[in-house]
Amino acid sequence: MGVLWLALGVTNVGLDGLREGWWVALAAVVVTVVVAYTDEHDPFGRNDWRRYAAAVVGVVAAAIAVGLVALVTDLDVLTVVSTALAGMGTGLLGYRFVYGVVRPVPESRLDGARERAV
Repeated sequence: MGVLWLALGVTNVGLDGLREGWWVALAAVVVTVVVAYTDEHDPFGRNDWRRYAAAVVGVVAAAIAVGLVALVTDLDVLTVVSTALAGMGTGLLGYRFVYGVVRPVPESRLDGARERAV
């Protein structure tokens, strides 16, 4: 999924667009890593309703953030969304490299995968 997001972001705006909105991509990397860490390590306990509410708040906050960035800066919406998508892909790939190759996958993630296995 991370490779797909990164490829879509780079394909949409190219390297010049990524250079324009590098800071959007960097913010997306940080937010993606924080969200993935929080989701997999369960620091607040496992509560499905809390997760759903956090997902809704996250989507609404992302839409507002894209609108504000496009409004305040001279970047168009496509550049903002594409650089954020490339940053999210990079963050997900980096997180998956750390927790999967360098360090073991968290036990809560493995338990969740076992519950969903057919």
